[in-house]
Amino acid sequence: MFVAIFIDYARIAAFRVQTERMTHAAMRSVMSAYDTSLREYGLFAYGDSSGEATMAKVLNDSVKPSAVKDRFPVLDIQWDTTSLRMERELGRYDIFNRQIQEDMKYRAPVDFVLEVIDRFKPMSEELKEAAHTVDLLKKLQKLYDKREKLLDEAIDSQVKSADQVARLPDLIMKPPAQAIYDEMLEETPKTAAEAASRYGDYLSKKQADEGLPFIEQQYIVELGRYRTGVNSIVTGISMIIQPALQTHQTRLVEAEAKIEEARQINEEMKRVIAEGENRAENVSYDDVGNSSLPGAALEKTGSGSEAKSTRSLASELVREDALFDRLKSRVTSQNTEFANVRKDSMELNTQLRSVTGEWGVPIKPAVRQASQTTERYMNSYERTGPSNLITQSKQELENGRGSDAQRKANDKQSKGKLQEMKRLLTRIEKGSSGAQQAFKQLEQYYDANIALNEKSSEQAEKAEISSDPYDSGGNAMKGMDQLFGGMSGLLASLGDELFQNEYALAYFNSMDFGQLFSWTEGDGDGGDMFKLENQELEYIIYGFHNSSGNIAAAYAEIFGMRLAIRTAEGLAENSKLGNPLLVLSAAILYGITHAIEDMMKLAKEGSVELSKYIKVKLTYRDHLRLFLLMHSNNERKMSRMLALIRMNTGVNPDEKLTYASGQMRSSIKLWFLPGVVRSIGAAMGSADQVQDGRFFIEHKADYSY
Repeated sequence: MFVAIFIDYARIAAFRVQTERMTHAAMRSVMSAYDTSLREYGLFAYGDSSGEATMAKVLNDSVKPSAVKDRFPVLDIQWDTTSLRMERELGRYDIFNRQIQEDMKYRAPVDFVLEVIDRFKPMSEELKEAAHTVDLLKKLQKLYDKREKLLDEAIDSQVKSADQVARLPDLIMKPPAQAIYDEMLEETPKTAAEAASRYGDYLSKKQADEGLPFIEQQYIVELGRYRTGVNSIVTGISMIIQPALQTHQTRLVEAEAKIEEARQINEEMKRVIAEGENRAENVSYDDVGNSSLPGAALEKTGSGSEAKSTRSLASELVREDALFDRLKSRVTSQNTEFANVRKDSMELNTQLRSVTGEWGVPIKPAVRQASQTTERYMNSYERTGPSNLITQSKQELENGRGSDAQRKANDKQSKGKLQEMKRLLTRIEKGSSGAQQAFKQLEQYYDANIALNEKSSEQAEKAEISSDPYDSGGNAMKGMDQLFGGMSGLLASLGDELFQNEYALAYFNSMDFGQLFSWTEGDGDGGDMFKLENQELEYIIYGFHNSSGNIAAAYAEIFGMRLAIRTAEGLAENSKLGNPLLVLSAAILYGITHAIEDMMKLAKEGSVELSKYIKVKLTYRDHLRLFLLMHSNNERKMSRMLALIRMNTGVNPDEKLTYASGQMRSSIKLWFLPGVVRSIGAAMGSADQVQDGRFFIEHKADYSY
């Protein structure tokens, strides 16, 4: 009996090993039936055949009786029950991402390090300082121009107020004189001074005619002419003073308010300069610049000292506080001076109204007083001369604007070139290949995958090239911040994004940039270029579900990257110009000009040198690799890739399963002591069972692609 127990025990041990091998063999056979359409994308998912049937066939074939005669079957294995469960859709982010990693893990890090970081590492310091300088000066340029515009508007309000008084001296005394001599009443008086000088003659002739019959009055015409002239002078003075009063009351108040607003902007500029010393984005540039990479390192292009030196001059753009006090005091004094002009002019008008009805009106002192206050106002605020306070204000402002004329000339050229780029971008945006139906279908697939992963869809942002040179330069440098931020993040952890980006580059098509450029120049047909199959990589980066949006975005972003690199060069080339804003405007003009040339070279030759100082070639796809880093939205990118895979293969990854779990129950007949075996199993806590003289065992196997 002791020997019999060991015989059954040995049979059970062999039974366990054999059925476990059969179980795994069956599961491997099931998983071998993968969908071959997905293999072209390096992916695996179960095909359309019946897994249960495959598993049953393999298991049944494994226990078929041998064809050998007179054999002795030690194990009469019988399969009792089998089950198979398939799960984990390929379209889920974690599954898709894991398969990407498996496919790309041996080559993606090498590609990335050698082809991306190694090219930009030598430029990291120069680009850091350039981005820092453009970021600071762009903010200051906006504030500077706004401040100067406010000050110009304040001066303009003073000028317009003074202009209202310009004709007043001609009505009071022309030309001005210290004394007023008596004259004969011969002509109509045109000024208050003439009215005063002829007033004595007027009184004598009025007295001579007074009391005489109308027909005997000798001076009726001369007296009437004098009264008409005086009334005209009074009316003229009133018509000048009243509008001038309204203008002074409104415009000079506005002028003071604008000077105060300009003062606040000046304070804001001080704050921007102080805060601009530290910039969080600089850390990414340092990470890339300080990274240790295998192989021969390219020589550094520079330390960015020119850009840093230009940035250090930013404080020169700030106006001294005392200037605003002086400007405001001149506005206040203008108001005061006009109040005196108005007072004396109104007093003069009162006297003039009295001359025709009263005797002995003291008109000459009133004329002299009004003339003196008016002349003082005119010399201080209206007439050209060294005593003109408005001219002094203008001169003080111009002293701080020595380079504004050249800067504005640069800006005009830059705007013209940017308008041409915007024209080309608009043409691209209107391009179409009649493939809109394909994009609609693609959008449906994208939305379905987003829903499967329980995420929310996002609207793609339209490509833009700003008409403002400073905004274009600033946006270009922001793109460089994003790029170095992406490279820095990948250096810290060669994670999912690296593999996903390299996977996209390896398996998806991109447009022919040369064909695009020829089309924008009016040469050739762009129909094929706008088809979905020719812009897959661009779609993964930008996510527009139309035939032109992704191409337009890539075009604008290439221009932005070239502009950033060339503007960094421009800061070094123009650093000796002195004024920070002039340096910036010249650098941006340099950047725009050379960026356009780079676009042409990339289209015609297929590649462009990274910079003036680094002769490494960058192709169109190299630029797209960089843009994948700049647009770090991994989940959306995965959904776009999955939508394209579904579009191109006709296989829906959202439905394709990648994980199989199989469970099998089998048995053998015990030869000797079933009861003893049952007791041993119970004592050992085994789930194996003995029923009707047969020993049953269960196996479970899980497999995943």
